[in-house]
Amino acid sequence: MKAFESQITYPGSHPMTDEEWQIYQEHLQTRDLGSTGKGILIGMLSAFGSAAFVALILAVVYFFRYTNRGRIFLDRIGRPGEFDDEQAFLKEEEEALAEMDEMQRTEYLRAKAFVQANPPESLPTDISLSQFLAIQEKGVSAWEFEPELEIANCFVEGRTEIEFFDSECSVQSNLPVPKQNEVYYWEAKIYDKPDSTLISIGMTTKPYPLFRLPGWHKYSIAYTSTGARRYNQPFTPTPYGPAYVQGDVVGVGYRPRTGTVFFTRNGKKLDDVAHGLKTQNFFPTVGANGPCNVHVNFGQMGFVFIEANVKKWGLAPMTGSLAPPPPYGSEQGSILLEGGRMGVREGQGFTGGHGRINSAQIRLGRPPQSPGPQRSPTDISLAQLSLIDSNEDVGEGTSTAAAVSAAAHPGIPILPPRIVDAPPPDYESPEDEPESPTTLRGINFERRPLLGNEPPIPSYEAAVNDMETGRGRSRSDTRGLRS
Repeated sequence: MKAFESQITYPGSHPMTDEEWQIYQEHLQTRDLGSTGKGILIGMLSAFGSAAFVALILAVVYFFRYTNRGRIFLDRIGRPGEFDDEQAFLKEEEEALAEMDEMQRTEYLRAKAFVQANPPESLPTDISLSQFLAIQEKGVSAWEFEPELEIANCFVEGRTEIEFFDSECSVQSNLPVPKQNEVYYWEAKIYDKPDSTLISIGMTTKPYPLFRLPGWHKYSIAYTSTGARRYNQPFTPTPYGPAYVQGDVVGVGYRPRTGTVFFTRNGKKLDDVAHGLKTQNFFPTVGANGPCNVHVNFGQMGFVFIEANVKKWGLAPMTGSLAPPPPYGSEQGSILLEGGRMGVREGQGFTGGHGRINSAQIRLGRPPQSPGPQRSPTDISLAQLSLIDSNEDVGEGTSTAAAVSAAAHPGIPILPPRIVDAPPPDYESPEDEPESPTTLRGINFERRPLLGNEPPIPSYEAAVNDMETGRGRSRSDTRGLRS
């Protein structure tokens, strides 16, 4: 065999010796092993590389989906967040509580308990259909501030003029900022601000602890009068812009599509404060820890920020579809109002259920009145006092009017007044208690027998007949004088 292999020759070469053949065989084996190892190595590296790539993707997904609860990013240009994770926040909370006094610690723990019991966005705060229709009708006038009655440390006048008193509180608007337009903007002007008062202007979600300032708790963002910004940060404020004092105007802008919040001061735009706040419904909020006055402009007048004026960034149009009220003086010539006045004139002489009947009016010498409109017994009418002179005694007004009427209408007998609607006195036995004056509607009458020397009271028919008889006598007397 070896002799046969030794005779093998290759083109252009001489026959191989045994030693050369052995070397050649070893070279072939080494070459085969090297190619196999390389294949195995490449396969292993490919498998491990694929596994590492899949693991990296899973880690990224887990990081952004399951760890964003404790991470808050103010913006995306490299600035750090207010707190990066829960552990850092708990450490900062422990250090801050150690430096707080008893009152500050109590207020913070109270707010923390409120947020835990009422998580942000736990209430439906989307603009409802009725609120949307109100915005269409009223325009920007649909927005107003509603102070919390339980706190009652601020007073709202004219829907948007807020007056704060001597303790910390905040007030929210009744409607959230809409999300239909590109930008929404509103401004607040500072009035009567002492140096010791801290004002915080921004936006919050509902429910929010209104005994705290905006920017202190989730979810809220604010620009304070010290020139700092706060974004869910109850401990350490972050420097942001210049401080604002009495007379300054602070504006708040919100871009719903990107969730960006920015502030302005006296018409100059400052840096963006937050990004990505697209899912929350934010309510304009103003807070203070001392006495001051803040007037808010939602768009009912011009803005100090010129860009907001030009692009009409107000919360809604100045006027809605609802017609404005008529101006003063336009009621002249109104058929409805004139008809009401005529009806009042016709019913002025009518005496309600508390007055006298027609027969009593005739006996007193008064002409019969038109029945007029029907009134309930509880209606109060002063028409029956129109015949009494202000200089005369009220008790003698009836007798005086009767005397004057008797002179004008001879032949009608003058009878004492009688109250028809008064109920009869209660009957009691005279043996148990002595007689005493009985009071009927403020008039004292002594008890006396029903049958006495007084003339009998005529009936309605008798009074009418007497009146007709008197008229006949006066006509006959007139004819005698003429003849």
